[in-house]
Amino acid sequence: MGKFAFGLTVATAAALGAAAALAHRISTETGKSFSEALNEVPAEAERYLEEILARGREAYDAGRTAAAEKQAEITNRLGERL
Repeated sequence: MGKFAFGLTVATAAALGAAAALAHRISTETGKSFSEALNEVPAEAERYLEEILARGREAYDAGRTAAAEKQAEITNRLGERL
């Protein structure tokens, strides 16, 4: 088995494992059967993705704000010395 085939196999196994884990969690939280919970996996995965992207945007914005503040502080300190 080549490297590409191995990587594809691992990625597929990871995706199936994540789907099964989500379905199991949905099943235990709602009391639905595992097969019924599998129908809700795409919506739940999309919700997780949206949450991850929102957190990433927040972190990015916070980092830009902190960098701008630090840059202003550095500029002020350099201006005082010149």
